[in-house]
Parts: sequence; C-alpha cells; structure tokens
Amino acid sequence: MKAKEKKKSGAILAVSAGIFVIALSISSFFLLQIIGRMNQSANQNLLTSSRVISEGLNNKITLDRELLSALTELLALEENGVIEETLREYADSTDFFRFAYIDMEGEGVDSEGNAVYASDLPFDEIALSKGTDGMSAPYHGASGRIHITYQSPVFREGKQIGAVYADRIIDDYNLPTLFTFHNGAGSAYVVDGNGDFIIKSRGTASETDVYSYLAKQKNGAAIQDTLRRVIQEGKSGTLVVTNEAQPSLLGFLPVESPQGCYLITVVPRAVLQQEAKPIIIMLCTMFALLLLGGLSVATLFAGRQSMKADVRQKEYREKLFGNLSANIDFAFLLYTPAGRKVELVSDNLSGLLGITPEQAQEKPERIFDASGLPQGDADRSSFFNGTLKEQTTRESMVGVGPNEVKRWIAVHLIPADYGQYLAVFHETTEEHNMREQLADALTQAQNSNRARSAFFSSMSHDIRTPMNGIVGMTNIALNNLDDREKVESCLNKITGASGHLLELINEVLDMSRIESGRISLKEETVHLPSLIANLLSFLKPDMDKKNQSLLMKSQILEHDTVISDGLHLQKILLNLLSNAAKYTQAGGEISLQITETPVDAETIRMSFVVEDNGIGMSPAFLKRIFKPFERAEDSRMSQTTGTGLGLAITKSIVDMMGGDIRVQSREYEGSCFTVEIPLKLPAQQAREYPNLAGYTALIVDDDQDACESISLILQETGIRANWVTNGPEAVEQLWNAHVRKDDYYVVILDWKMPEMDGLETARQIRKRLGSEVPILLLSAYDWESVKDEAVRAGINGFLTKPIFKSGLLEKLRYYIRGEKSKTEALGTEQSLSLEGVRILAAEDNELNREIIIELLESSGALVDSVRNGQQALDRYLNSSPGHYQLILMDVHMPEMDGLEATRAIRGSGRPDAATIPVIAMTADVFKEDIRKCKDAGMNAHIGKPLEIDKLYATLRRFLNNDQKKAGM
Repeated sequence: MKAKEKKKSGAILAVSAGIFVIALSISSFFLLQIIGRMNQSANQNLLTSSRVISEGLNNKITLDRELLSALTELLALEENGVIEETLREYADSTDFFRFAYIDMEGEGVDSEGNAVYASDLPFDEIALSKGTDGMSAPYHGASGRIHITYQSPVFREGKQIGAVYADRIIDDYNLPTLFTFHNGAGSAYVVDGNGDFIIKSRGTASETDVYSYLAKQKNGAAIQDTLRRVIQEGKSGTLVVTNEAQPSLLGFLPVESPQGCYLITVVPRAVLQQEAKPIIIMLCTMFALLLLGGLSVATLFAGRQSMKADVRQKEYREKLFGNLSANIDFAFLLYTPAGRKVELVSDNLSGLLGITPEQAQEKPERIFDASGLPQGDADRSSFFNGTLKEQTTRESMVGVGPNEVKRWIAVHLIPADYGQYLAVFHETTEEHNMREQLADALTQAQNSNRARSAFFSSMSHDIRTPMNGIVGMTNIALNNLDDREKVESCLNKITGASGHLLELINEVLDMSRIESGRISLKEETVHLPSLIANLLSFLKPDMDKKNQSLLMKSQILEHDTVISDGLHLQKILLNLLSNAAKYTQAGGEISLQITETPVDAETIRMSFVVEDNGIGMSPAFLKRIFKPFERAEDSRMSQTTGTGLGLAITKSIVDMMGGDIRVQSREYEGSCFTVEIPLKLPAQQAREYPNLAGYTALIVDDDQDACESISLILQETGIRANWVTNGPEAVEQLWNAHVRKDDYYVVILDWKMPEMDGLETARQIRKRLGSEVPILLLSAYDWESVKDEAVRAGINGFLTKPIFKSGLLEKLRYYIRGEKSKTEALGTEQSLSLEGVRILAAEDNELNREIIIELLESSGALVDSVRNGQQALDRYLNSSPGHYQLILMDVHMPEMDGLEATRAIRGSGRPDAATIPVIAMTADVFKEDIRKCKDAGMNAHIGKPLEIDKLYATLRRFLNNDQKKAGM
C-alpha cells in the first residue's frame, strides 16, 4: 500500500511537476514574447517620438523660409537707397542673426552695414546664380557658432534684381519643448554626416561629436561603428546603448532639413517600458502562485486564458492608442466611471492641453478644465457619473487672458464598451478660423454684391442721362439740318454729354484696375506750379458757372519740383476739388492750402487741404465715404451726377503713394479733406538766388499769413519788405514813401481783396505815383481772363498762387533789375497745317475710319485708309520711301494687329523704316497698354474716343519735328 501510495504520490508529484513545468514553460514563453513585443513597441515609440521632433524642427525651418519669402517680397518694393535700413529692421524684428542683400553684380550689403560679395559667401550660393530659394549646409558663422543660411531671390516686376540671405544660429532651434520628450527623460540632438553635433542637448556640452559622447558613456567601439555605418547608409532605427549609467535606447533618423543631418534621440529603456511593469509583475506573481499554491490544471488553465485575454486586450488598446496619438493630432482619455479610474491616456495630451499623463491619471477633471469645457456642463457631468447615453461634441475657446494665445478645442464624448467612456480632444483653431473667414468672405461678398447692385442701379440713371441727351440731340439735329444754329447747339450738347459719359466709364475702369492690382505708380519729375495751373484751368469753367470763389491759403513753398506720379497726384487733387465744386452751392467758397514739411534731405511731406462751405456730409456717411460705389442718400444730391467711385479711387492712390487722407464734415456747413503724401526730391542742383540787398518791396494782401510768408522770403535775399492788408493803406504808404524820397522798387498786390480790390488799388497807385514802380498782381486764378483789364490798370506782371520761392525771386530779379534767367515771353502755338501731308490710317471700324478721314482731310491732309495691319504693311512697303509723312495705327485689327504691323514696318529695312512716325490710335488707354505700344516701336499714343485737340497737338509735334529736320 505504501509502495502504491508512494507510487501514486510520485505519480501525482510527477504529474504536478509536469503540469508545473509545462505551465512554467508556457508562461516563460509568453513572458519572453511579451517582453519582446514591449521592446519592439519601445523601439517604435522612440522612432515615433523622433519623427515628431523631426517634423517639429522641419516646421520651424519651413516657417523661417516662408518668413524670408514674405520679407523678400516686401524688400522688392523698397528703393535701393533704403535696403540697408530695411535689412537692419528685419534683423531687429526677427530671430535671424543677420540679413544680407546682393544684387545681380554680386555686390551688396548686410544688416550691419558691411559690404558683402557673392564670391566670399562660405556656402554654396543658389539664389543669385540659379534664381531659386534654399538653405545652406551648417557652417561655423561670424557669431562663432554653427549657422545655416536661408537664400531667396528678389524679383521686381518679374525680373530678378538680386538675392536675400538670412543667417540663423541653428542652436536657436534647440527648444526644450522640442528636443526633450517623455517628460524630460528623453533628449534629442542633431548631428551632421560626420557625427559632429549641430544642435546639442543635455550632457553634450563638452563633446564635439556623438561618437566621443558614446565613448564617454562607456559604450564600446562596436556601437560607435554601427551608428557610423547606418548614418553613412542613410538608415533609420534604434540601438541599445548605455547613457548616464542606465540601459537606454538610441534612435537615429535622417532629417529633411538641414540636408545631410541626422536626428539622434536617447531615452532610458525603463521609461519606455514603464507601462509593461504591471504585466511583468503580474506574470511573476502567477509563477509564485503556481509554485506555492499547486493550483489545479483547470484553474491554472482558466486563469492563464483569462490573463492572456486581458493582456491581449490591453496590448491592443495600448497599441491602438499609441498609433493614433503618434500619427494624428488627437488626444485620448479612456475612463471607467464605476471605479472613477483613468484606464488610458495618450502621450500627446501634454502637447495639446499642457496636462501630463500623470496629472490626468491623478485628476482627470483637469483635462476638461484645460479644454475650456465648464464644470457645470451637463454632458461633462454625465461622462464622469456614467449616465452619458450617446456621443456628443463640445467646442470651447481657451486662452482668453490678455497675454494668452486664443485657441479652439473640440471635445468628443463617446460611450464605449464594458461601461467605459472615451473622450477625444483636438484643436480646431484652424477650422474655426476658416469658418469665420468663410463667413466673413460670404458677408463681404454679399455686401459687395449689394453695393454693386446699388451701383448699377444708380449708374443706370447716370449713364442713361447723358445717353438720352446724346440720342435726343442727335435726333433734333437730324430734323433741323437746315438750321445751322440749331445743329451747332445740339452738337455742343452732344459733346458735353459725351464727355460726362466718358468720365463715368473712366472712373469705373480706374476702380476695376485698382481692385485687380493692375495699377502701378511711376516716378517722374513733376513741376508743381504747372500741375496746379493745369488743375485750376480744369476747374475754373465749372466754378465760374456757379460763381464760386477759390482761395489759395498756402504760404511760400520751397520746392517747386518733386519726384512722383504726376498724373495720379493731379487726379487726387482734381477729384477733391471737383467734388468740392460739385457739392458747394452757387456763390460758395472753396479753399486749397498747400504746405510742405521736410522729412530728410531727400524727402518732403506735402499736405493738401481742400475745404468748402458746401452741403457737408452726415456722420453715418463719413464712415463709408471711401468705399466703392457709395453715394450719400440726400435729396440735395439727386441732381448731381457721379459714380460713387471718385473718393474710393482717391484713397487707393493715396495709400499706394504711402500717404494719408482724412475728412472732417458737418451737414449744411461744409467739408474739409486733408491729404498728406511723402514726395521725393530730385537730385540737388545748385540754385543761385539773386542778391537783392538794398531794394524795398511793399506786399498788399488781406491774408496776413501770406504777407508774413512773402516778407520772410524777401528778407532772406536782402530786400527790405513791408506789408499792409488793404488797398487804401497801400496807396497811402506808397505816397508817404514817395514824399520821403524812399520809393519802393516793387509792389506785390493781391487781386481779390475786400473794399478795394487789386485792380482798383493799382489804378489809384498809378493815379498818384505814375508808372515808375512795377506792380505784380497776385492771384489764385489764371490771369489770362483779366490780363487786358489788369494791363490797363497799370499791372506790369503776374504771380499765381501758391507762390513758389524760385518763381517769386525770378520775377523780382526781372522787374527790379531787368534780368531774365530764362525766356519768359509767351508765344502762341503755330496753327496746324496738314496741307499736302500724306497720312496712312489703319482702322478696322468703318465709323471710326470715316471720322478720322473726315478730321484729317478737313485740315488739308491726303489720307490713305486700310482695314487691318496686313493691309497697312503692304501699302507702306509698296510706296516709295518718304511717300507717307505719318502713320496712324489702330491696335486691335483682324489678320494682323497694329503692334505686329508696327514691328514689321520697323524691321523692313527701308530707309524711312526707323524714322517714320507711327502713332497708336486705340481704346487701350492704361499705362501698360501705352508701354506695349512704345515697345512695339510706336512713337506716341492717342486714346479713343479721339480728343481733337490732343490729336492735332500730337500731329503738330511730329510734323514740326520733320519740318525742322528738313530745314537742317
């Protein structure tokens, strides 16, 4: 029995031992598998972290490249004289160490004022030589640290003019938030292809390369050789190393930028395997239970199966969460309300909300607080107490403090299986901003459509009014062909209505060009006295019809010539003054005040103030006065034509010139527009002002400021100047000086004065003193209208406001000393004679062709007309040299356009091919259209509809030139 018992016991022990060995073997196998998977997961997690760091570094480099591209576009708009200052401002306001600009000659300057040459650059240059942007390899720069240089070509009007180089200290990218991970346990470095540190991190201060660092951490040569080989082969992966006396994983990953560099990441294995410890402890506990408890096979098998299922479920869950958080910008929280336990939390939560996984485990409510979801939210409460029935989404804004970045966070609350709940967090700032931008764009589009609808509704009336006049007057003229006076009256009215219709069309086209960005400013010499004289000549007829007065309140201006776009500068003033005249009642008063303020030796800031006592504007309309298509809804304006575009065009031009426009207005009292524009001065030219010491002058003007300003200028040249503010006092002072035998040498007399105006004052002076003293009449108007009356009153010469210093002193030198610095005699232009002049006209439109033939033949010209460019070329080539004195060429024609025909004429090789004037005659009137005509070889440009005066003036210019050449 004992033997049987022993045998049985032995069998039981053997069976038990066998079961234990089998269980131990199976458990050991699974333990090794789990540890292997954990190691594999650790390797993958490290590489995932490396890729996140690499993407973060690449994003920062991309932002710097985009910033340099934006700065390069701004630099292209700057003048060459301010490039150094602009580069200095870029360096001061950005994180770049230094900027440099090099022109196409290979020479330039940096932001520190040093000369820079393309041949001396310490890296491979591509922006200047190849016209592409890029980034250099790392190198030791002027700061004594490792640099990279961003390169970007500079284009102006489609042509490369140079390149910009921005130096960046690469260690500036070494941000703790980027180059440390796993709550600071992991470190990252960037090395070049030789293993030299480009960006250092913790523990590498005394080492120059990663291999010496590994040797210092007591890693063998085999590890160093392995790392050196994989870097040379461009591979990515992990190595087991020793770091800071701990077993660690080293990750190596090639980075996109800087080119040829590697990202090295190091983290203790214990950190990566932290989540695996509970499983390992659990398996060890199982071994102890197997060894000590002698559990039955069935219990052991069931327990092992249950544990295996739990491990697989947790492993799957961890892997799923790890992959999701590593590859998308979503953070996750798995929560069990029954046990108020956080099951899982993604590692990227800290990057999104600033809450570490440990903080989330300790108090999950912090995550919801950081996401902006308030504590009293019903769905939040349901999530934590386990009563949430369906998926819900909440979006909140965080960062509401004055120094905080405003962001939008979306929270998705989802009921899961096994009584658990999943919370998904992600940032929706970009989507939210996009929605807001789309909403704003929709609102703007709707507003724009409403404004355009209102504009076209208004324009329907404004366009039909002159069209009705044109059609009506045409019918009246046709019905009264025998009544010359009636026909002439109709034609004059048709001309006026046509001019108004053309003005409406031009304003609409100007606004269209401004909105499309096709308008550009040119720099040219602008003679301000001529510009203002032209301006006043445009305005005077309309102002005379309404008996309005124009006051010039400007003091004497130092500079009469500036560098600007004369046409657009004149358009600004013309729009403001014509509006003032249009909306000021008959007999009203309009004033223009011009002042200048020096900015530096090369620039002045000129202020133009246009003020009227007209109908004024309401505060509500002032808020939208500069918007396109806006017109005040006022019964007083119902009879006034306009597009609502003039002030929008004016403000756009002022903005393009770098200026400022302001308006003040009160209903029924008038308006005041102030425009300030910076204007460049031409190259300084030595200007010799006359020495008039010892002479005396009397200034008579009811504007005391004008008297004092003129007196100050005269005293600077040595003239003893006195002034009075009315005519009677001037006559008395001149007589008293005559009695003292201290006569004045010249009198400057304002035309418009109360009580006794300038002409009557001149008559009284001549009556008492005779004609000895010269009298100059000062006026804001064109003096031609009063010239005859002024001469009869005893006026010797004329001065036009605003007064420029050079013009005033030249006048005084002439009338005091009898000297002239240049010819001042006025002459009349020779009348145009086309008798015997043979002209070739190319025009495909039959009506336009009939008009041009009639205009030219009525002046005596011999006109040959053709219908397209090919016919024009054939007619010219089949004629003898010199047969045609001039060619008028339309641009848009069938078969061959005017530009192509002109090029063919210029390239024909005939003796007169290069000299015969070819004049464009086209409806393409924009500046770029004119430039295309000039580039094709045309000599001048006449816009359609044809202005007869401009047509004859252009013909006169070229025909007179030919006559002068013939006379030579």
